Amino acid sequence: MVFRAIKPTSFANVLVLAFPILVLCIPKGAGIFLAGVVGLALWSGHGIRTTWSEGRGVLYPLGLAILALTIVYLGSKLVFGVPWNVIDNPSRSLLALLACLVILHTAPDPRVLWRGITIALAAGFAIVAYQYFVLQEPRPAAWTQAIAFANMVAALGIIGFVRPGTDRRAHVVAWLNLALAIAILALNGTRGALLALLVTMLPLLLVRYPGLKPWRFVTAISLIGLLGIGLYLVPSSPVEQRVDQVRTEIKGFQHGDNETSVGARLKIWEIAIDSVRVHPWMGVGVGQFARVLRASEFCRQHPSPICRLEHAHNDIFEAAATMGVPGVLALLGLFFVPGMLFWRLFRTSCRNANGLGVSLSASGIGVVLASLISGLTQVTMAHQANIVFYAGIVGLLLGLAALQARHPRAGGVENL
Repeated sequence: MVFRAIKPTSFANVLVLAFPILVLCIPKGAGIFLAGVVGLALWSGHGIRTTWSEGRGVLYPLGLAILALTIVYLGSKLVFGVPWNVIDNPSRSLLALLACLVILHTAPDPRVLWRGITIALAAGFAIVAYQYFVLQEPRPAAWTQAIAFANMVAALGIIGFVRPGTDRRAHVVAWLNLALAIAILALNGTRGALLALLVTMLPLLLVRYPGLKPWRFVTAISLIGLLGIGLYLVPSSPVEQRVDQVRTEIKGFQHGDNETSVGARLKIWEIAIDSVRVHPWMGVGVGQFARVLRASEFCRQHPSPICRLEHAHNDIFEAAATMGVPGVLALLGLFFVPGMLFWRLFRTSCRNANGLGVSLSASGIGVVLASLISGLTQVTMAHQANIVFYAGIVGLLLGLAALQARHPRAGGVENL
């Protein structure tokens, strides 16, 4: 009886609030969220066809992008006869469409997402600080793969920074969210995610502070630059160690040392480019990047640990080498289609003077941009947590932003 008394919208509110906490702080939390979305879809199924029709402006393009990705992955699997498990992670991109549909249907309060993000970032910082200082873990990442964890932190930090509200409290919490994300990434040591966060948040200053004057914008950028320098100059800082490591490893690669983090990536990318030249249209088969490495002249002549890696540590090189041109286009569609939808919703919310809508759609643009930057040094589809997070947050933000785009002037945003 208690369960029946709960409305689907109330459960959706809990799910939206819990999403950042689940993916960042709870073991197997991404799977819990996925199960929650599926359960909510089944529970609130009455009238969902009408919701699909009303939301076709967002759902159709998103669905086509996911369909194209699925067809390319499935086609590559069938052509090359590779195991079915290679399409396990890509299939989870369907979560974006399902989450968007469920959000459109249940219309939860979008403000609970930012409450959940602040909680998640604070708890995440406590976890990684304990792992780093007490357990002496060099790359603390809660219970997730280190790079995937860092990418999620960067995206949540971006969303937390552009939370709605223009009063002093809203600005303080926004900067607190950003500071927590930067602190987590500094301890985690993932350079690509930290770069994605810092690069993406710069244009979002114009969303955080509407009508920001040019001199103040330059001042804000300068202060952020000084913050980065400060993190580097702190004695024994993880930031200092990782930045110096990059310089050392690049110099080492130039002298033939491939057995470092940066050197290995550069060598892998060289091998991937050579493979693309030979197999530009179909690649060597989805999920088969290890074959590219083993077949390379370098790996035939050198028993290097590089040759035991499974993916290219770069979204574009991975897609091009394994699925050719169709794979690259399908993968980019998973980023650019939501990006264009968010941009369209952003312009609509600006015209409607809807602060919530502006923050939601700007958050979506930020997540897509940060994911593209993060994908330069890792493979989104390589980790289940990564693709579930990306699909989940895109679906949530698209659904919430699309709902806000229907209404002018959403009030009460300062009371988050």
